[in-house]
Amino acid sequence: MTKNILLIAIILLGVILITGCTSETPKEKIVVITGHQNWFPAMYSNNNGNISGDAIEAARNTFADINVKTISLDVGPWDVAQEKARKGEVVIAALYKTKEREEYLYFSDPYMTDPIVGFVATGNGLAYSKKEDFKGKRGVATIGDSYGQEMDNYIVQANLSLIRVDTPEQAFTLIKEGKADYFLYSKSAGERVIAESGLSGFEETAIISNQLFYIGVPKNSELAGRMEEINRSLKKYSTL
Repeated sequence: MTKNILLIAIILLGVILITGCTSETPKEKIVVITGHQNWFPAMYSNNNGNISGDAIEAARNTFADINVKTISLDVGPWDVAQEKARKGEVVIAALYKTKEREEYLYFSDPYMTDPIVGFVATGNGLAYSKKEDFKGKRGVATIGDSYGQEMDNYIVQANLSLIRVDTPEQAFTLIKEGKADYFLYSKSAGERVIAESGLSGFEETAIISNQLFYIGVPKNSELAGRMEEINRSLKKYSTL
């Protein structure tokens, strides 16, 4: 009996030693920061799997200040990025605050502004100076985009005719072909697409709204309890 107890003790000790030697040290959590692929200069895909831009840098610096390691990745189209945030897989560097998004995200303090305009065929810009001027016209927008809670509400309430497309280039093509009257988009981002694609025959309406950008942190992420720290750090990088 004594020999059996001794043998069992030796076996258990061996298991403990082996387990201790082969166990891996837990890897440090790295937070994925992402954003819109075509929303220059705040955030844009740089075609190497990453997202760049002013908002991306502000978010990365903010998290670095509170000792959170991050990596910026292009995780796909804007609607895909938002779905990944809903699942707690990514932090969004910059987005507008809406009731729908508040269901699954905590929003930082605002730290950047973003003007929204309508892009129209040359000669048609003077017909648009406020959101009500879009009623009865054919609009186009990119999938997953918001234009601020007020404009989003108006789109639904006024039953605006709005086609959703994957890219801004597709939106400009619809206007060029006469299949849409206006394209709702970020002023700076739209200007960049026009310049880089060599497009012509477009002009901007008056600014429809000036939206605020926030960092969006998933409510089911490990960072959800650190919003006060995030906001304290973010103040250094605010352009407001």
